[in-house]
Amino acid sequence: MLKIYFNLTIILAFYTAYNIYMLNRYNFIMSRTTLIAEWPKDALDLTANISPFEDTALIKPQAFCGEKTFLLIFVESSVRNFLARQAIRETWGNSSRFNYPDFQKLHGHLKGTYYPPLKSRLQLYSEYLTGKDESLRASVRVLFIIGRSRTNEFLRQLREEADQHNDIIMEDFIDSYRNLTLKTVLALKHLSSSCYNTTAYVLKTDDNAFVNIPNLLHILLGGSMPTRNSFGKKVFRLTTTSNVLLGKKLSRAKPIVDVKNKWYMPHYMYPNNTYPAFLVGKGYLMSMDVVKRLYEAAWYTKVVHLEDVFVTGLCAVYAGVERMHSSLFPMFRSKRLCNYKNSIIRERPKGLSFFKVFNFVTNYSIKCTQSHKAETKPLS
Repeated sequence: MLKIYFNLTIILAFYTAYNIYMLNRYNFIMSRTTLIAEWPKDALDLTANISPFEDTALIKPQAFCGEKTFLLIFVESSVRNFLARQAIRETWGNSSRFNYPDFQKLHGHLKGTYYPPLKSRLQLYSEYLTGKDESLRASVRVLFIIGRSRTNEFLRQLREEADQHNDIIMEDFIDSYRNLTLKTVLALKHLSSSCYNTTAYVLKTDDNAFVNIPNLLHILLGGSMPTRNSFGKKVFRLTTTSNVLLGKKLSRAKPIVDVKNKWYMPHYMYPNNTYPAFLVGKGYLMSMDVVKRLYEAAWYTKVVHLEDVFVTGLCAVYAGVERMHSSLFPMFRSKRLCNYKNSIIRERPKGLSFFKVFNFVTNYSIKCTQSHKAETKPLS
């Protein structure tokens, strides 16, 4: 009798747990029923928005990707953000001013806490490099990708800006937060078709992020960042030349159910309870082969409007590309400006201009201490 009672108790417990699970799932689904106007249920693919074989750019740089480029940074920018684009051009995006020699100026006082570039990578990428030792420089280019406004306002100013700087790709879609997936896939399209044979690495970012180009170049050349406990442990060193998809990785993130939140995800667009691992869209690094593979995978992947989830999560899964984590790609802005000397990419601090951050970072009389512990999983 006791055994029967025990078995019934177990069955009841399982039944109760199952009903609670189904109730929670029902509530989770019902809280995600609001539609997203830009992405109706019957249009969750790219065919209605992107032509795979036609060049649909309204504005495009002359001789686009005609020269060898070690690092191409494409910045997702809004139509009206003229001042942000110009600030980037005059600060961290000025690679003739801010290039690899600045790494030694930033971190030379910490020599012994980081590894230098690998000779093998210096040789491998020699066609992208000029000078040597402290005068070594890499070819870097910054491009901005934008859509258009609903009324095509600012078109004249944008054409003038593009003519002056030759660094803008403007595509024929409505520029909005909900269309960031289109913006990123269109960027991948242009890079895949025009830059595959001339470019080694691509960094995706947006126009409110500060990119420390010298630090990124040092990593790309196989060096490591100054750390508090680097030697005696395996540290982060880039040794592979392909299959690179690197950034701040999030795992087991759940869809947002609050329709007022910009990251809200409706059930019809993504029915699962958790996202696949993905890299935060503020900035992630790709080798050129990965750019092409992600673009091709996008055509076989159901669209979600969150571009980082779509490109580095869903498309990466389809393409079989591993997402690799690095603490050098932190997710949030920082009040401590030394963190901008010690990372690769961060959101610009609230209330501070790019110029103030850049002036601090390039004030080499200010010596910052190490801010990172050694990363214990190197790339290989």
